[in-house]
Amino acid sequence: MSSFLNGQILIAMPQMDDPRFQGGVILVCSHDADHAVGIVVNKLFNTLKLADLADQIDIGTPRFHGRAPIYNGGPVEPTRGMVIHSSDHHLPDTKPINGDMAMTTNVKILNEIANNVGPSDFIIALGHASWTAGQLEKELLDNVWLTMEYEQGLIFDAPPESIWNACFNRLGISVGNISAVAGHA
Repeated sequence: MSSFLNGQILIAMPQMDDPRFQGGVILVCSHDADHAVGIVVNKLFNTLKLADLADQIDIGTPRFHGRAPIYNGGPVEPTRGMVIHSSDHHLPDTKPINGDMAMTTNVKILNEIANNVGPSDFIIALGHASWTAGQLEKELLDNVWLTMEYEQGLIFDAPPESIWNACFNRLGISVGNISAVAGHA
């Protein structure tokens, strides 16, 4: 069994002191011995929509999904677009995350979403979170993150502002009962 977290969810613990990740939920897109990459799936840019992004990158006015929100995927490469999506759609450079989801960074997918020929479910994000070798593992040992198995309805169907609490609820944990002081046996 692999100790890597590909396709799993990281939930920021209540004592998270990094404001960029407070209340954050991250889908781990890639994790191996050398690095980890994830997308924050519950923080939106306040007013940025696909129509705005399409105008900025000059792909034309979307015929469909123009009001789709743009997520703040994390602080690394904040101008780089990434799309997490259902695995029913692939481009040559699409990378599978698990059996249900994939990630594509090719701008062509935005055009396909805008023309309603892209994936059935998607999250468009700018930026991502990343960790160097051993960094995420240390943060897990320091109880910065809680992990949970991926649940598709949670990522694509739940309102972003409810995902953090929904994760704790699905794990049967009351956020108010979590101690800010961690220990190891």
